[in-house]
Amino acid sequence: MVSDLVLRYFNLDDALQCSSLMQDHFLYHAINLPIKMRTQIAKGRTAEYVQKIAKDRLIVVVVADDKIVGMGALKANEIRHMYIQSEYQREGIGSMIIDFIEKEAFNKGFFSIIVNSVDYSEEFYQKKGFKSLIKTQIIRHGITLETILLEKILE
Repeated sequence: MVSDLVLRYFNLDDALQCSSLMQDHFLYHAINLPIKMRTQIAKGRTAEYVQKIAKDRLIVVVVADDKIVGMGALKANEIRHMYIQSEYQREGIGSMIIDFIEKEAFNKGFFSIIVNSVDYSEEFYQKKGFKSLIKTQIIRHGITLETILLEKILE
């Protein structure tokens, strides 16, 4: 486990680092998407985009050595924008973020939380207690993505 990790709320000064984290994910790790689509999505993940989405959702970041290495967001009761820097994956950062977001959702009065996940992340969410509901397609920024809708009942 990586030591000296800090989970905290996003602030506007984090936008550029969060943007880079998102772009890296789509350019190099979203291999289930065609390269043209990955490039198009990555181009849209600017610092301005991150600042815009921060207006209507709770965003948390995980920092190691003054660098954002993970992020996640909550919009109503839906988890959005879960990204972990590749060299920090499988170090418990995703679990830190999910655990925090679940508590936030429960404290806001939600009794369940959902996530639209790509297939390669389904196992992670299942290990965190989520149940797969249905395979679906969602449209984000004019792009259709194959996803799996998962839900967890909060207690």
